[in-house]
Amino acid sequence: MFKGRALSYPAGSAIRPTAQRTRESLFDSLGRRVSGAVFADLYAGAGGVGIEALSRGARLVHFVESGRDAIECLQANLARLEVEPTRYRIHRAAVGVVLDATPCPLADATIVFADPPYHTDGADDVFRRLRAAEFGQLEVVVVEHRTRVEVSPPAGMVFDRDRRFGDTTLSYFVPGPDGE
Repeated sequence: MFKGRALSYPAGSAIRPTAQRTRESLFDSLGRRVSGAVFADLYAGAGGVGIEALSRGARLVHFVESGRDAIECLQANLARLEVEPTRYRIHRAAVGVVLDATPCPLADATIVFADPPYHTDGADDVFRRLRAAEFGQLEVVVVEHRTRVEVSPPAGMVFDRDRRFGDTTLSYFVPGPDGE
């Protein structure tokens, strides 16, 4: 739907967009799961991954981002692509704040993608908070992280597989014995 349309990114920012090759691999591996899904894009930046989910048929995307410049770019990208406002929600807060909210505004997500800054322990923070959040239909959590960093699964989930791209790895977690 949005193929070939360039996105804007904040000038001089610390945002690290997911590389095209990594993004293609992510969505190829998720396959038909994306169509009709409720997709949560944590640490959304300018929205590249969530917009790709919309392009591939996601029913709704939750964009979670706290950076003002990133949110402005995200809003501009969605407006330029003429995405219907009913197809997305922008949560202007830190990921931890959104996941800790009661009720969790992401509880309807079926796919969660997290791309925390590489210089933090963001994946572990997300997973600690995912334990507390109540997700009714969660099918898969995918975390983009440095290859040399090991990521443990959230409570109720088990490691499924990973895909490596040099210094970047996508780790996949699915509901497990405690999460079924």
